[in-house]
Amino acid sequence: MQTRLSVFGIAMLCAASIGYDVMGSSAQSLIRFKDTTQHWAEPSILTAVEKKYVDGYEDGTFKPDSPISRAEFIKMVALATGEKVNQVGGDGWFQPYVDRLKAQEIIPAEFPERYNEPLQRYEMSILSVRSVDKSLKGTMVDSTKLGLIHGVSSTDLDVYGTSTRAQAITIIERILAARKGEKLPGDKYAASAAEIAATGSNVGTMLGLKAQNIGNTWSAGQGATVKLEQVIIADPSDEYDPFMAYIDTSHWNSRVDKQRDFVVMAKFTVQVDETADDSFNLGGYQYLTLYDGTGPLHVSNEALPRVIRFAVPGIYTGFVSYGARRDLAKTGIGFDLVSNKVVVAIP
Repeated sequence: MQTRLSVFGIAMLCAASIGYDVMGSSAQSLIRFKDTTQHWAEPSILTAVEKKYVDGYEDGTFKPDSPISRAEFIKMVALATGEKVNQVGGDGWFQPYVDRLKAQEIIPAEFPERYNEPLQRYEMSILSVRSVDKSLKGTMVDSTKLGLIHGVSSTDLDVYGTSTRAQAITIIERILAARKGEKLPGDKYAASAAEIAATGSNVGTMLGLKAQNIGNTWSAGQGATVKLEQVIIADPSDEYDPFMAYIDTSHWNSRVDKQRDFVVMAKFTVQVDETADDSFNLGGYQYLTLYDGTGPLHVSNEALPRVIRFAVPGIYTGFVSYGARRDLAKTGIGFDLVSNKVVVAIP
């Protein structure tokens, strides 16, 4: 009798286990969509639906590759971060979410109000960053440093591009992780591109320095000026560094050690008018010279002419490039610009 009771008990436990699995499977099937099978984001989509910050459409689709609107993303942010909102129907269904995030100072006053239009990536940056830290403006520099926004390629942030509904879920999950204090993996190429777009230089991302004198102009004598447009740092030890493609490595300076040194690419605009001394020639590596450099490097893409003849008025724009030692960069980076001692980066 005792044995029969034990067998009966085991049978009951097995039945309970089977019933639980079937129920779980049924619940899971309720949130499967017609158009997410084998989609790269299907696991994330199902998780997001279970967390109840996004849902599908009445026709059983999710439309994972459709652009996400400002309204949709605002609703996702509000629900995912636990904001209490009284839902309303009709065309203005999104307004309570907008009002709540404005009250929380996540949506700034200057944010576009055409809420049914596709969300642009710089707008996603604003909402994402301010959901994590309202003391920040939400620039692309902020979002790439926090690891919230990555680039679409090693050189392109696609600032005015749009994101899909599936991609938006990835961003929401990063927001939630950052709010919990997790350190997000960053995209250093995206951070570099964002810094260059904002300041004209990536010395912060690459060397931990602060850019100086970007955008300033110096006289090169009567009728001629030199303007410093950008200072870009490239890492010769990184085979994927996008800016190393600008350097002609077939003429690599033997004094530059790819592990010890970094590459400085300085973009200048030299403007010469008819009043300039036509007997003078400006040599790029003679009058635009890096301090503490190991030697000039040949630029194969967007190079400044090696010699600019003042007898030929015009506007000349391009890069000159040098190898420089990492250990010397701790004190900053300086150029001799037509005999002017100019600091372009400081600690």
